[in-house]
Amino acid sequence: MFELYGIGAVALCGAVLKVAEKMGLPEKFSPVVACSFGIIEGLVVYGQEDLLQGVVLGFAAGLSTLGLLSQLQK
Repeated sequence: MFELYGIGAVALCGAVLKVAEKMGLPEKFSPVVACSFGIIEGLVVYGQEDLLQGVVLGFAAGLSTLGLLSQLQK
């Protein structure tokens, strides 16, 4: 089975968010996109075993992405 570890999920979510911003996504929608994509990641990877686990881990990846990017922009 494919394993997506936490740091990889955060990096993938950050890459998708940066591509979306380059394509013209307003900054105020960044949290929605990051958390949504994180939840999708979690459901794809962990959803087969446990739906709630996939949602929680994906949401955590999205929030971690936002925290990481906010610190890098300072």
